[in-house]
Amino acid sequence: MTASKGGRANRFDHVLLVPRGEWWIATFCAAPGPEMYCDVCTVPEWDAGGSVLSAIDLDLDVVRSHGGEAYAKDEEEFAEHRVSYGYAGSVVEGAQRACAWLMEAGHRDGAGTEPFTSVYRHWLGLMTGDAGHR
Repeated sequence: MTASKGGRANRFDHVLLVPRGEWWIATFCAAPGPEMYCDVCTVPEWDAGGSVLSAIDLDLDVVRSHGGEAYAKDEEEFAEHRVSYGYAGSVVEGAQRACAWLMEAGHRDGAGTEPFTSVYRHWLGLMTGDAGHR
């Protein structure tokens, strides 16, 4: 995965989830990468051909390491950018609501919400060649 501006490719085997109508994109990585990395962004949109995805990264991230708990990342950067870039109130509310929801959904050991608890493991296993990936 390469961002048009950032140019950074993911270093780990991973699967990407782009939900319809939500303010986030989730990446599920094989070790040693983070188990779950969710970018809070504007609602992602595909181009007419379905091959180009566009979203604006709003700096907030929710991350969960393998064996760890979910935590919010870059809250200070979001606070700075909401002022310097003049984010509209609806953008701030959407981003904060998405971050709070991802924190709850990203709980581990059955206390969270799918696809953050186990469903992604099947798809990640297909990427890593480990069909029994757990």
